[in-house]
Amino acid sequence: MASALLALLLAVAPHAKEGDAQAFCSLVDAKSGAVIADGRYAQSVKDGVLHVEARFDYPDGRTAVERVDLRLEPRLVQESWDWTERKKDGEVIRQYKVDFHTGKAEAIRVDQHEEWKEDLKITPGKTFAGIAFVTVIRSLREAMGKGKKVELEAVAFTPKPRVAGVEVIRGKTEEVKMDGRTIRADPYTIHPEVPAIARIFVSAPDEHVWLLADGPAAFLRFEGPMVEPKDPVVRIDLIPSGSANAGRRATR
Repeated sequence: MASALLALLLAVAPHAKEGDAQAFCSLVDAKSGAVIADGRYAQSVKDGVLHVEARFDYPDGRTAVERVDLRLEPRLVQESWDWTERKKDGEVIRQYKVDFHTGKAEAIRVDQHEEWKEDLKITPGKTFAGIAFVTVIRSLREAMGKGKKVELEAVAFTPKPRVAGVEVIRGKTEEVKMDGRTIRADPYTIHPEVPAIARIFVSAPDEHVWLLADGPAAFLRFEGPMVEPKDPVVRIDLIPSGSANAGRRATR
């Protein structure tokens, strides 16, 4: 079943549904529910490639920017991914990036004085990273019935770059609350398949994506670690639930 669904994914031409768009969102601490950063999502399509940038601004002046390039035709193939966190003065705190053409991946932890470089085995159309999974899941919605799953691969940072198998599982439609509203949503779980020997060293939590259940497969919410498995679990809500920077702006 998984291989059949993957074949359907590779046959999809998502560029017919994707276009230029932007939205403002909230980065929320999943444990407390507090808004910790204000976000902006922007995407554009040029020459069959989807370019995505998600930026988060924290009250202390830090920024986190994630960028993705996804080729949409003739099949969905990721070309690049990078994520960078900077201090208020622009100095890099940590950075992660992958070139899906060459398989070269790099993680830089300036805050820990560490750096890792790896040559990864990338399978075009099957291996993805970061926010690209939202586009992948949107492409899968029509092919996946509730309770069905498909096997893919994810580039993970622990912080060393590595490729791990993941299962994408579609759950039953449920109601989610966002900024005082109740919205019907289809939940998807991204479950890492960590080899038994690696579980001693790496504990990789599930990630979750919610799409609008009625109408177009619009993104509603993401929940999971920011980048590394040990990062605090955060939520990205498409409907902002307040501003993390309201107090900072008021003092200017």
